[in-house]
Amino acid sequence: MLKAKLTDNLAGLTISGDHEDLDKLYDAISHLIKGEPNTIQEYTMQNHLYGFLYDVRHAYQGDREIELIDNWVSEDVRKWHGFKKSEITDRNAYFSFNYPLPDILLDMVLIQHFIRKVHKKENDIYNPYINIVNLFYSIALDPLYQVLAPGKFNTIKKGLLESVVPVKSFCPQWFQMITCDYLKWPKDKRLKHLPKIADEIYNFIEYEDYANIKIDTDNYCKKNNCTLDDVTMGEYPTEIIW
Repeated sequence: MLKAKLTDNLAGLTISGDHEDLDKLYDAISHLIKGEPNTIQEYTMQNHLYGFLYDVRHAYQGDREIELIDNWVSEDVRKWHGFKKSEITDRNAYFSFNYPLPDILLDMVLIQHFIRKVHKKENDIYNPYINIVNLFYSIALDPLYQVLAPGKFNTIKKGLLESVVPVKSFCPQWFQMITCDYLKWPKDKRLKHLPKIADEIYNFIEYEDYANIKIDTDNYCKKNNCTLDDVTMGEYPTEIIW
């Protein structure tokens, strides 16, 4: 089963599962966001999600962290079913990776956009891909439930469910700056400002600073004949203190 926990310094989530768990998550998100984007902004949104999928794939390929967990197959159970010692062990491999918390919150919103766009029904209980993503949402949000006051957590949860991305106004540089700043903060500041961070992601269109960054970025792209993906704002720390 997929698992998620906050990293020690609240920089992000450690997402883990066995090979099949992570492979199914990868396939579900890939299926839900597939297709040709309608705009350059939507192309950029897809690219952000492909960044998350990149880490998911490398995790289940064994390129990140691995831990061994008890699979509850005792010696008696092994003998009862006739397995040799060389055929079965008492532990399974779980693969994991760390991912910045602001980017997780943004990715949830972006996935919702593609679900609404392609599949129309946001919570179609008969769609296995949507069900896998909804399970991932609940697992990823639970660590926040454990550390935030109920009112603050419910605001974040409501923001996720109601947030709609106005595609033509999407500007990835805003979210880059949020993540870069967040990763440079100490642990106590991260926890204190987490609800504000979530609001800046879910309701970005309401912020005047966002509008200004969008205008500046558009002007830069026109002047230099480049796309949104060619422009970077903010600087990621050379080493993340997870």
